[in-house]
Amino acid sequence: MHPPLAAHKDQGCDDAIQALDNCHHANSFNRFLGFCNEAKQLVDNCLKKEFLAQRAANKARTDEKRARMKSIWKEMDEPPTEFTAKNQ
Repeated sequence: MHPPLAAHKDQGCDDAIQALDNCHHANSFNRFLGFCNEAKQLVDNCLKKEFLAQRAANKARTDEKRARMKSIWKEMDEPPTEFTAKNQ
């Protein structure tokens, strides 16, 4: 199962999506008899590549955000050095 392909966000899979759509519209029984399996496999592989690329980008953003938050928490836990020097 794949997401709706009409409003697909990336142009990289357009050829595969168009091939699957043409196969489905050529004969209404093509999809039920397995004649469109190759085109479907191409679409699935292309969408999988896009998904993995998006997941890697999300992980990189999350790691960056986590590192930034860790440094903020560290600054909150440790008082500034000039503050400790004034109190002594």
